[in-house]
Amino acid sequence: TVINLTVSGVGGGFAIGSTASVPGEAHTGPNVSITDDVSWVKGSHQMVFGGNIYKRIMNYWSGVNAVGSTSFNGTATGLALGDFLVGNATNFSQGTNYGMYLYQYYASLYAQDSWKATKRLTLNYGLRWEPYLTNTNKYGQLDHFEPGLFSSGFRSRIFTNAPIGLAFAGEPQYPCGNGYNCSDKNKFFPRFGLAWDPQGDGKMTIRASYGMFGDRLHQFFPNQMGFGPPFGNNISVSNVNLTNPWATYPGGNAIPYLVGCSPVGHARTDCTFPTSGAYVRFNLDDFKAMYTHQWNFSIQRQVGEWLLTANYLGNSSIHLGTSENMNPAVFLGTGPCTLNVVSGNSVVAQNFPTCSTTANQNQRRVLYLQNPQAGQYYAGIGSYDPGGTGNYGGIYLSANKRLSHNLTLNTNYTYSHCISDLYDQQTGSAGVSPFIRRNGRGNCAGADLRHSFVLNMVAQTPKFTNTMLRRIASEWQVAPIVTFRTGQYLSIVPGTDRALTTAPAQTVNLVNPNVYMPNPTVNQYLNPAAFSLPALGTYGNMGLNNVQGPSAFQVNLALSRTFRVVGEKKTLQVRAEAFNLPNHMNPGNPVTNLSSSTFGQILNDISGNNGLDAGDPRIIQLAMKFSF
Repeated sequence: TVINLTVSGVGGGFAIGSTASVPGEAHTGPNVSITDDVSWVKGSHQMVFGGNIYKRIMNYWSGVNAVGSTSFNGTATGLALGDFLVGNATNFSQGTNYGMYLYQYYASLYAQDSWKATKRLTLNYGLRWEPYLTNTNKYGQLDHFEPGLFSSGFRSRIFTNAPIGLAFAGEPQYPCGNGYNCSDKNKFFPRFGLAWDPQGDGKMTIRASYGMFGDRLHQFFPNQMGFGPPFGNNISVSNVNLTNPWATYPGGNAIPYLVGCSPVGHARTDCTFPTSGAYVRFNLDDFKAMYTHQWNFSIQRQVGEWLLTANYLGNSSIHLGTSENMNPAVFLGTGPCTLNVVSGNSVVAQNFPTCSTTANQNQRRVLYLQNPQAGQYYAGIGSYDPGGTGNYGGIYLSANKRLSHNLTLNTNYTYSHCISDLYDQQTGSAGVSPFIRRNGRGNCAGADLRHSFVLNMVAQTPKFTNTMLRRIASEWQVAPIVTFRTGQYLSIVPGTDRALTTAPAQTVNLVNPNVYMPNPTVNQYLNPAAFSLPALGTYGNMGLNNVQGPSAFQVNLALSRTFRVVGEKKTLQVRAEAFNLPNHMNPGNPVTNLSSSTFGQILNDISGNNGLDAGDPRIIQLAMKFSF
């Protein structure tokens, strides 16, 4: 039996299972490619022309929805473990197995010239044509929601019992065939670079380059469409008791009636479209494929036995994929109200003593308020938004000393900053609507390591002339490796839907700029008094990924010596190695759920292991090797 269960929130909790431990199977081949390149040297020019075409395939099925998931967070009893013991689940979801057969072509043509302009200057320039060819679903398991179709009462001719507002592949309202979006052949990417020896002595070089590079979504990205009706149904209900999680669901337990359906070339009426179905939406003819601008500038200089390098790297990502919820719950206040709700085949007025709660979030969704009979079939609708951007800039400094005078050394330091829009937007922050993309913009989660330093060195003691000193101290090798990096950036989250709009990734209020404890420890790294939960119906004033976790520091050391034994052809090497020699503690990130009783504490090491140790503990190992 596979279980996916999470208990988290006030009072602590635990987790059993994960979405990675469910039945499933994937086939990603055969992937056929054809490539041809032609090189032509004429005078000071080396010209290259070529192109390729490549087909990638993903044929898979998954049982992640059939296993289902259950979560408890203390909403009912005030304690997460209390909710678990009495069976009050914050969320319960279950569905069917689902599967999809996807393929996508990659094609390109390019022309490039490398021109030796002078003895000290080389220029490279070229142009690449790289059309975006859509990711295609072989069996047409595609749907598309449009607010205009919903407002006009459009109903599909392929799945005749589908909810109002859904169009499917094969209909005029779905203009991209069996693709998740329409192809775009107008994609040209220039490249330019130069290498210059300013003094002509080969001891200094200056390099610079710029290029545009196309990108495409990973092939597994659109699998979320397979989760939704009618291809792979999945139903989620909130605030239920596991004694009967379907007690308040219209029609009772829906699982026996859910089946996965695909288009068969004619109208179908036998497919199930449950109420509160979850859908995703991709841009069709207005889809914008992501591309990046990349540039760098570097100077290298040889000074005696040293090679010094200074390099600036930068990139800017355009049309970065984000998303937003087209059908969030609307906050209607916490006072009493009357809402039109579906009861059987009728719409009736129902009084709610508290108008906005997590229990009636589906009745407060945009489409339900607009048209309860039609809107009851929709829960969240995740809409792909290709309007995001991301930026990275970094300075890389290095010094390398070649082996001489019994010493070789390599060291480098990087200062960088990564900032981007949130990948899965669907969020509200800074106290405003979840539909504003820039509210999710912040430091890159997990990727923005502001400072990084590495030192590698091998030093050998000289061969002393004094006999005793030579026997004891000569020809020992010492090889330290020193690394340091600053911490990752984290978001402080409330742990519950304080906005009551179903928007994920909400943040908290910052009430004190001193977010860290005066003397941070693993028992309390963050200052709980610096944050507060937003009032119900509001979003926190903090941004995303703006609190930094602990840094990491480690020293590894190797000490060795080779002794000659009875002639030159036999040697004995003794070696001692120490990992994390000072046994320095490298803690993981603190708990960032403000509703948790362990908020601000560090419960994992840097490797993610439960229970604190030093990350990589101090390990000493000894070895001997005899060669003959």
